[in-house]
Amino acid sequence: MRRDTKDLATPGPEAFLRLTDVGVTYTSARGSLQAIDNLTLDIEDGQFVAVLGPSGCGKTTMLRLISGLLRPTKGQITLRGRPVTGPSPEVGIVFQNPTLMPWRTVRKNIMMPIRALKLPESEYRGWCDELLSISGLSDFADAYPHELSGGMQQRVGICRGLIHDPKLLLMDEPFAALDAMTRERMGAELQKLWLNTGKSVFFITHSIQEAIFLADRIVVLSDRPARVVEIIDVNLPRPRVPRTQSLPEFGRLSAHLRAHFIGDEHDNHDSTGERAST
Repeated sequence: MRRDTKDLATPGPEAFLRLTDVGVTYTSARGSLQAIDNLTLDIEDGQFVAVLGPSGCGKTTMLRLISGLLRPTKGQITLRGRPVTGPSPEVGIVFQNPTLMPWRTVRKNIMMPIRALKLPESEYRGWCDELLSISGLSDFADAYPHELSGGMQQRVGICRGLIHDPKLLLMDEPFAALDAMTRERMGAELQKLWLNTGKSVFFITHSIQEAIFLADRIVVLSDRPARVVEIIDVNLPRPRVPRTQSLPEFGRLSAHLRAHFIGDEHDNHDSTGERAST
């Protein structure tokens, strides 16, 4: 189901996360660069939202704004009704690379945000054990990063992003560096974690297939400066499994999204929709 972008300009009364007329302009000695322009978006509590857009359009800038690591040039961002003015413990972040500390065990890597936020470790050990179990890492709690596969390291990174029990999890192409088979397995693992925790997820990806498989809604961005071109509701049953990708609705959504980035003339070239851009 497509949502007209005109509807986005009139935010609803209660949004978990709200971006209102947000703009970002970078200024340097070479001049000004407008990265985001008049971007308005609402995200509901517990929703999994995927963001697709051309390379360099401002997706990561958008994530940095929501995390509080970057202030908008104009507009406002609110989380649970409160303005986002800086980093918050209500937000967890998972990056493209897990950046684990090689001298720390899996458990100690996951617990790092608890120490950084000066929270009582004893109150989070049980949650750490639960995350290890959900992500299939219980047998590797005392292992070191070099003893893990790339997919397992990324699972540790996801658990680390969830350990302090944030309301919102931001994910910046977390599976981009993984091979195709591991990437699919990680998508299934992430869906399981999301279904078990009920967190809101803001997920940046270049993969159309990944976005459809994981998301409740897909936000399509324009070329820079980024604007919302379309929001698509993904009405596929949960939990999604490999055969979900063979459903007619999955194929229809894939073709529709590819047309945004590749064009209909390339449909016979690439039927997977694996990447929205290069």
